[in-house]
Amino acid sequence: MKVGSRVPRFGVNYKTGYIGFTFDDASIVSRGIAYFTRWTRMSQIKVSHSLVVTGDNQCVEALIGPGVVRRPLSKYFDDPHTLIFFRKPRRYTRDVGARIARTAAGQVGTQYDRLLLAAQIFEGCFLGRWARAAFGDKPEQFIGRVLNGKDKWICSELAAYALDSQAEYHDKGVLQKPDFTIDPQELFEDNRIFCRWHRT
Repeated sequence: MKVGSRVPRFGVNYKTGYIGFTFDDASIVSRGIAYFTRWTRMSQIKVSHSLVVTGDNQCVEALIGPGVVRRPLSKYFDDPHTLIFFRKPRRYTRDVGARIARTAAGQVGTQYDRLLLAAQIFEGCFLGRWARAAFGDKPEQFIGRVLNGKDKWICSELAAYALDSQAEYHDKGVLQKPDFTIDPQELFEDNRIFCRWHRT
C-alpha cells in the first residue's frame, strides 16, 4: 500500500506472483464495483480490481477495454487517487510466484468478459442477494456459467485462475467456488490463500 509518498518496493512490499488489489476513489467504475461487492467485505479496506504481479513494476491484468494485458504498476503507484495493496500467497516461494505469474501471462491477448462482469453486478444487487438468500449459490453459479465467455476474463477471475492452477492453492478457501464467481473483494479477504495482510 502507498503510505504518504512512499512507493512499494519490489522484493520488499511485493514480489513476482503476489496478487495486487486496487481502489480508485476518483473512478465511478471503481466505486461502483466496490458498491456491488460490499456484501463480501469483511475489513475496512475496499478493493475493486485485482492483478497478478509478474516482476519489478510489472503486472498482468484484465481490463474492460483492451482485455488481458501487461502493464507497469507505476500507473497505480503514481496515481494519487488509487490505493494498492499486495497479498502474499501462503507457502510462497520464488518457484510458486513464477508459476502464478506464468499462468496469468499465458492469457495475455485474450478478451475482457463484459457479460461475466454483468453477472457479478447482478449478483451484488438486491435482486441477486434475494436470489442467493432464497436459493443459495445456485443462481449465481448458473448465471455465471451461462454468461462466462470461453477465453475471456474479468480481473478477479484471472487472478483466481492463476492461483487455482497451482496445487498449493487449488480448491482452497474461496477457490472452492468456480473462479468466474469470485469478485476482487472476496479474493482479497481470503486468509486461507494469503498470509495475513498488514501495513508495511
